[in-house]
Amino acid sequence: MKKNSSHKTLSIVKRISITNIGIFIIACILSIVATLKLNVEYHIDRDAQMMKVYISNTLSSIDNTLKDMGRVSLIAFSDQTVQDILKGTDYSFDEKMENEEYLKKLYSSMISIRDDVRGIYIFNNEDMVFYSDTWNPFLGFDWNVESFFQDVKINSDLSTNISGCHMYVGTLPEGFKYTQTYTKNIFQENNIYLVRPIRSFSPFEVIGYIALRTPILTLQKICSNYLEDNISYIVADENNNVACSSNEKIISNNLEDIYPELLEQVNGAKGSFSLTLNQEKYLCAYQRSDYSNMLLITLKNYDSIYDELSILVITCIVITVISALFVLFCAYGFTRKNLKRLTDFSLDIQNFQPGDLTRQYDVGYMDEVGVLKDSFNKMIRRLNDLVISEYQARDQLQKAEISEQKMAMLYLKQQINPHFLYNTLDMIRLKAAINKDTEVSQMLMKLVSFYRLSTKVHDSMVTVRKEVDMLDAYMSLMCYRYPEIRYHSDIMPEAMDMEIPNFILQPLLENSLMHGLKDRRYQGSVTLRICVNEQDNSELDIWLSDDGIGIPDDKMEELNAYNAKDSEALYRVQTQSQGDRTHLGVINVISRLKLYYQKNAEVIYTRNKTGGTTVKIKIKTASERHE
Repeated sequence: MKKNSSHKTLSIVKRISITNIGIFIIACILSIVATLKLNVEYHIDRDAQMMKVYISNTLSSIDNTLKDMGRVSLIAFSDQTVQDILKGTDYSFDEKMENEEYLKKLYSSMISIRDDVRGIYIFNNEDMVFYSDTWNPFLGFDWNVESFFQDVKINSDLSTNISGCHMYVGTLPEGFKYTQTYTKNIFQENNIYLVRPIRSFSPFEVIGYIALRTPILTLQKICSNYLEDNISYIVADENNNVACSSNEKIISNNLEDIYPELLEQVNGAKGSFSLTLNQEKYLCAYQRSDYSNMLLITLKNYDSIYDELSILVITCIVITVISALFVLFCAYGFTRKNLKRLTDFSLDIQNFQPGDLTRQYDVGYMDEVGVLKDSFNKMIRRLNDLVISEYQARDQLQKAEISEQKMAMLYLKQQINPHFLYNTLDMIRLKAAINKDTEVSQMLMKLVSFYRLSTKVHDSMVTVRKEVDMLDAYMSLMCYRYPEIRYHSDIMPEAMDMEIPNFILQPLLENSLMHGLKDRRYQGSVTLRICVNEQDNSELDIWLSDDGIGIPDDKMEELNAYNAKDSEALYRVQTQSQGDRTHLGVINVISRLKLYYQKNAEVIYTRNKTGGTTVKIKIKTASERHE
């Protein structure tokens, strides 16, 4: 039987085509696998870096919040009336009412600066406490909470120093949990307490404490603002007690008890690692704050990372299929046509101007070139959106900086020395006992006028006329006390209605009297001169001169050096110099001028012909300043 010798054969073209197709498919598969592997590693590394950035920003916001709360407590720290209250032990009913009224106003001013402060407690060494709390709307007095505040003092003394305060994480006092306004909420019940010791001016010893309470809801809001929804977080104090977390069940527990394997991986100030918890794999990142010593840990489930990569897998498959079909079915003419489209698009890209972010290209066919054009269009739109977002972010940042400056200015304007009032009132009392005449009523009228003008701290800007009226009232009182003091003022009429920051001249005038004429038994003269610069109508010049003993050269050099510092640096100098009030008035004035005018204002000290001191203030009133 003869076999059929005919064989079905494939043409060379088909064999080459099949071989090329096979090689192309294998290459595509290997490319997809390699790309996916590299992209998984890249995305994990990128997510770890992004989580570190989120953590850094979140901790920075937490630290700034705690820092601002610590600054608020300084208001009570330096208040003489608060010190007098803490030193007392047995108050009459009228004294209690007077103290309560004063503390109500003090607490109100403190809470107005930081609305996230929910409670303020001032207590002495005898565990007598004066408090104001949102969970108890009435001001407390003589409230014996020995066990609670003993815990606050003991735990805070062992904690990290935060701008002179100590942080303590604890719950509400038991007495507040049964008020009508209280609602059980773990983010409200657990709180951060910032505790600052209050020391007497003389002798310098601890006479009490001030504690500010903010719920951990504050931390939750900060974390929610900075962290993505698919990222879990844990905030722990320096003892690894969980202060706040996206998992409410672990709050108030110690990390060593609930997640020992997690705590073992936390080495050093910051880092990242992978960890399996409860049979689920997480990407973890952490950082411990150098300022508050608080630890922030973020966790991202690997399932969410893989979900984000699923789009990449689909994209790779789609590109592979399209590419395979292109190799199999594209003809020379079709290829040539699309190569021309690609060439034309390439030329368009080369001629693209970076500033033209509104241009969109006609996609046409949704092939490779069309996809490229569509992607390029999306990229242009994204760049345009990023430019707009960057502008909005800068605008918000500028507004935040202006708000912070205004808060710093409010704090600076609280530092009015009450000794002048006490001394003047005592002098009036003695005068009234000796002279029963109308002179006393005139002195009282001047005193009332001075303090009515000087205590209007809500008016950030006043006219030169009002500032001069306050100085006239002040010097009238001083001339009653020291009859041999001569005061003269020369004010240009054009300058009277110009606006300047409130209360910048009286501290300098007081320095002239206290440091210039004091050693001369207050025998001498003080001259105030204010005029508008003849060459530059936008410049206001103020001179204050005395014929006192003068300022040593080293001290004068130190005072003039403050002009080179910014407002934040001056604030630090002022905070560090609370025990020595020699230059506080000058620092306060320069700080406020810096806040309003930046570099367009300066305070210059010189020695005049009499051997006394002349201080000159130059203000460019037409320059931009923060309102």
